[in-house]
Amino acid sequence: MSNRYRFLSVLLVVVPVLGLTMSWQVLAQCEGGAEVCLQESTQESALPIADVIPDNANATSLEVTPLDETTTDTYTEEQAALVAGITRDLKRRSLTRPLGNNAHEKIVRLREIQPNHDYAVNGEKYIARILVLLGRQAVKRGDLNLASKHLLKALKFDPKVRRQAELKKAIADGARKRETKLQTDQQKSENGKVTSYLPSTESENKAPQATDAGKFVAPVMVAIPAGNYLMGSDTGAEDEKPLHHVTIEAFSMSKHEITMQQYRVFAIANGLPAPQFAEGQGNLPATHISWHDAKAYAAWLGEIIQRPYRLPTESEWEYAARAGTATPFFSGESLTDAANCVGCGGQWAGKSTAPVGSFAPNEFGLYDMHGNVWEWVEDCWTDNYNGRTKSAAAVQFDDCERRVLRGGSWYNDADYARSSYRGNETPVFRDGGVGFRVVHDGL
Repeated sequence: MSNRYRFLSVLLVVVPVLGLTMSWQVLAQCEGGAEVCLQESTQESALPIADVIPDNANATSLEVTPLDETTTDTYTEEQAALVAGITRDLKRRSLTRPLGNNAHEKIVRLREIQPNHDYAVNGEKYIARILVLLGRQAVKRGDLNLASKHLLKALKFDPKVRRQAELKKAIADGARKRETKLQTDQQKSENGKVTSYLPSTESENKAPQATDAGKFVAPVMVAIPAGNYLMGSDTGAEDEKPLHHVTIEAFSMSKHEITMQQYRVFAIANGLPAPQFAEGQGNLPATHISWHDAKAYAAWLGEIIQRPYRLPTESEWEYAARAGTATPFFSGESLTDAANCVGCGGQWAGKSTAPVGSFAPNEFGLYDMHGNVWEWVEDCWTDNYNGRTKSAAAVQFDDCERRVLRGGSWYNDADYARSSYRGNETPVFRDGGVGFRVVHDGL
C-alpha cells in the first residue's frame, strides 16, 4: 500500500475459483486474510455456530461417527482434550490461527489417534462452513476482498461446502455495485458536487461536519520509568522464549488506547476514511487500524504537538504492561474483572470493545494493556528471542512481512492477553479487535 492511502486505491482482484474478474474500491474494514473480522455490533457479528457444529460434536458428548461398528476404541485424556479444544476453537473462530493452537491442527491430530470421531471425519467441513458464514458477514460489511479470501479458503477445506454458490453470487453482485458507485462518485467529484472522507457505503456516506475536525484531543501520556526486566516466558509458547534481560530507558506512553474520536480527527485532516460511531461512543478504542495507519497517526500527532511520537517497541510494550510484575498479568494469575476479554467478566466480554479506562489501571497508571484491542508495536515478527541482547530497540530488517501485535482483544480469552503473549499480522491487516497506542522518548 502507499501506506496511508491504501483504502482509497482501486484493486483488481481475480478469484480463479469463482471464474470471475472483479474490481472494487478498497474501503475494507479488514484485510490481510484475517479469519476473524468483527464489527462493533454484536448482533451482526454473532456467528450462528449451532448451524455449523452438530449437537453430538462437543466436548462433553464423546460420540464417534460409526464408520466401524465393531470398533472398541476408547478415549484417552488427549483425545478428550482435543475434542474440547476443537469445539472451543470453532466457536471462537480460531480456525487455522494462531499457529500451534487452532481447530485445524487439533483436527489433524485427532484424526491420527481417533479417526472415527465426528471431528476427525467432518471437522474440515465444519471449518469450511464457518468460513462461508464469515464470508457472508464480510459481504454485508462491504468487505468483498475479505469475503473472497474466506471463500477460497473454505473451498480448500471442502470443495462442496454448502451455500458457496450464494456467497459467490453475493461477492459478484457486491463488486458490480461497488464499481458502479465508484464511477458515479468519481463523476460527481469531478463536477465538484461531492466532498466526503467517509467509507462509501450508502448508509454512511455523509460528509463530516466542519466542527468534527476541530475536536482535537491529544492523548494523555504516562511517564514510564527506566528499569530492567525479564522479557518473555519460560512456560509460554516457543515464540516467547527464551527469557532474557532487557534494559529500558525512560519513555512516555499514552494512558489509553487511541480512541475513535482521536483517530477520526486525524483521518478527516488527512482525507482518509474516518470511523463512524454513535453519540457518546467516541471514547471507544479506534479499531480496524493497520500498522501503517498507526504509524501515520503517530507521525501526524508529532507534527501537531511538535514532539516526535512513535509506536512502542515490543520490549517497551511488555515492560509497560508488566508494570513491575512477573506474573502472567499485572493483576496476577487471573484477569477476572480486570480486563475486557472472553471469560474475564464485565458487560463487554466477547461482545464488543469497552470504553477506554473501564477497568483499573496497572501500577504504571496504564489502562487496558490486557484485552480490549490488540495493539501494534514497531517490531518485525521473529519466531523466538534467540540472539536477543539487552537492548529495547525495535527489531527491524529488510522484507519485514509481519509486525507484532500485543495484548489480546475483547474476542480472545485471557491466554492471549498475557503480558508475554505475542501475536503477528501483515502491516495492512485490519480487524475489529485491533488498535494501538503511542509513545515518545523521555518523560
